[in-house]
Amino acid sequence: AAQIERLIGYKSVSWQEANESLLEAFFIRNIIMFTVVGAILLVAGFGIFNIVSIITHEKSRDIAILKSLGFAERDIRLIFLSEGLAMGLAGSLLGWALGFGLTKVLSSVKFEIEQATEITHLPVTFDLMHYGVAASFAIIAAATAGYLPARKASRLNPVDIIRGAT
Repeated sequence: AAQIERLIGYKSVSWQEANESLLEAFFIRNIIMFTVVGAILLVAGFGIFNIVSIITHEKSRDIAILKSLGFAERDIRLIFLSEGLAMGLAGSLLGWALGFGLTKVLSSVKFEIEQATEITHLPVTFDLMHYGVAASFAIIAAATAGYLPARKASRLNPVDIIRGAT
């Protein structure tokens, strides 16, 4: 803009300066969007934590049998951690399919504008990076949520479980 102003002699403004309020609105929208997505992932992580904790409690006798057969704490931890990861992976795949379907539907929304414009449909971006980041966060949340009950299950004493102390 400054270079054009020097060449032509007229006042010129860059598109970023001219649309500063719009760019700020997009920035705020992105902050709100990432906060909502983060909250959803946090709630999903608590859900996975609860499910794995309940399964760990219900399977305490099975854990005692496995430990008495010689399974190490690491093996028990790996069983329940893989269960949490499987839930996270299944949720990611389901989320990918649902997200892709919804963005496909949104991108087919037509505009009925009387003025001449290049935009005839709702502009929607299909970016694999968004899917990858979302899946990564979901799997990390699932692994974290599955680790704590898995650690607790691996530390259980088989004699106490069989006697009914826990």
